[in-house]
Amino acid sequence: MSRSIRRTARFPLALLCTTALAACGGGGSSNSDAGEQLSLDTATGYSANATLVSGDAGTVLDTSVLAAQSVVATQATVAAAHESAQGVSALAVTNATVDCAGGGSAVLSITGGTAGSLLNGQLDAGEVYTLTFMDCSGATGAAAVSGSLTMTVVTADANTLSVTTEAVALSAALPRGSVTLNGDTARTVSSTTNGTTTQLTSHFTSESLGLTTHYDGRTANFSLSAVDITRQATLVDGVLQGSSINGTHTMGLTLPNGSARYTVATQGSATYGPTGLPIAGTWAITLPHAAVGLAIANALATITIDQGKDGTIDRSITVPVSRLASDAG
Repeated sequence: MSRSIRRTARFPLALLCTTALAACGGGGSSNSDAGEQLSLDTATGYSANATLVSGDAGTVLDTSVLAAQSVVATQATVAAAHESAQGVSALAVTNATVDCAGGGSAVLSITGGTAGSLLNGQLDAGEVYTLTFMDCSGATGAAAVSGSLTMTVVTADANTLSVTTEAVALSAALPRGSVTLNGDTARTVSSTTNGTTTQLTSHFTSESLGLTTHYDGRTANFSLSAVDITRQATLVDGVLQGSSINGTHTMGLTLPNGSARYTVATQGSATYGPTGLPIAGTWAITLPHAAVGLAIANALATITIDQGKDGTIDRSITVPVSRLASDAG
């Protein structure tokens, strides 16, 4: 048991939303509730962001906390050896530079706890960890993390860990591009380890998160609110093999000619591969004047539109999951 814990987009979303501001949540049109039709291309863009952005947010959070735990364990080993030789006990850890297990480095400070707990290499209740990551990988092959994370340990025992976190320009270099978070979360996590395989289950909530994606040379800014997501992940030697999420969030996106805001809810668990692309699952996307359904299976995404939210499917389209990857962000 371990507590370690291009766009060759066919239709750019910003352009689509200038012609369908009702679907994008308004932002300059007095006819936003006058029956304008949500296009299939716009619905595909919404589906892409609904599936990929929240999944990547969970990956960044889990990756950063795992990196933090690795840094804490490494620093404790080095400091304990030093203090044993010096015959003194630490009362705090302040701006200690630590080499990360998979490359890069981090600057670590720890307050709270006790003189004994500061060097036990674990996260203990009452301790506050402040880390600045610089391309820090918690394990060889794991995603590199940069930016700042403040983590307060609320409870900790042999099975679960509960923390609150504050992220400032906290980013992870994921296979499809980097994702940066700003904001506060509450997170509860449990993990089991069998040999080199770790099963991680985390539940995180947030009232407000700022998220920036950098996919295929494009940058997009999102806001996530009312986040309530449970994530399960499988790691081998600290490297992500796959994950699933279950939960809800509200997404906002600011565009040059309007804004989009919609609620996303998984219908049961949605599964993702090691690169963060969705493999299977069903999502419900609720806009002010339309409901979008998304079902993914066999590398295909089927998207439906219920214009007016009257329970009738008005239009549908099936596209490769790769289309979602190219449209996201």
